[in-house]
Amino acid sequence: MGNKKLTIGVIVLIVFVGLILFVKVIAPKARANKTALPAAQVKKDLKKAAAQKVISKGKGALTVRIVNSKNMEIPMRIKAFRAIDARSSVYAASSVGGRTLEVVPGIYDIEVDSVPQKIFKNIKVVDGKETIEDLGCVTGSIIVKAVNAKKTAAYYPMRVLYSKTNDMVTAYMTNKTMEIVPGVYDIEIGTSPRLYKKDVKVETGKEVIIDLGCVVGSLMVKTTDEGGKNIRSIVKITKAGTNEIVSSTTSNKPIDLGKGTYNIEVLSNPKQSKKDVNVNLGEESVAEFVISAPVVPQKPAKPAAKVRQ
Repeated sequence: MGNKKLTIGVIVLIVFVGLILFVKVIAPKARANKTALPAAQVKKDLKKAAAQKVISKGKGALTVRIVNSKNMEIPMRIKAFRAIDARSSVYAASSVGGRTLEVVPGIYDIEVDSVPQKIFKNIKVVDGKETIEDLGCVTGSIIVKAVNAKKTAAYYPMRVLYSKTNDMVTAYMTNKTMEIVPGVYDIEIGTSPRLYKKDVKVETGKEVIIDLGCVVGSLMVKTTDEGGKNIRSIVKITKAGTNEIVSSTTSNKPIDLGKGTYNIEVLSNPKQSKKDVNVNLGEESVAEFVISAPVVPQKPAKPAAKVRQ
């Protein structure tokens, strides 16, 4: 009886050890194989899944797949236009990438809501079947990196323009990645004064990194009264030499400016100004003004009224 119990215990122990080995060795390999499927296998699985979908009578199905510059599938908005003839089409439906859309069988043009928008033509949808249109990557990406005078990330507004024009494609911010259709663009960065990067080439599936580094210094226009108390005043900053207005702001707060020489005018009463104030990259310049209290003109005394006798 004791031998029998011992035998059962040994069997249980062997089974338990086997389960541990399976979890540690075999299961991870299975998971790894599952996540590392080649692109051809993914497409094959998609077609298999498409064949199993139930489609409404008299309709076909359309699924548009799109990936970004990092090869990640994204739900980019799409519009489907049914072709009427070689020259025209009509709006049929809208959806997002990766989602199945039921439409009347026919030939369709697909407008992808990329930046700028892109159109793919002559996509055939058949009655009772799903068409999987794998567009792959339709964009590249741009990131403009910049830091301010304190060496921290600076989020300046920027405009992306069609090359050699002033026609805007989109507006964005520095230090943020922007997906955009391949092409050649000009970039305007909204520093004071503005900076430009010309003929920036974007390619499909690639990221363009423009590292500006530190492109500004800091100017503090400090305004106080005669007792040393801060007074908020309107300040106008112009470029020395050209007198071009660079910024109109308020005093007692730092403003980022490009390297250069500037004239400062404080719109106090009376006005005060300083000329040829230097601003260097990565440094803070300070211009101080003492604002006197405005002289209040005194009204002339009224003549004393005559007393009637």
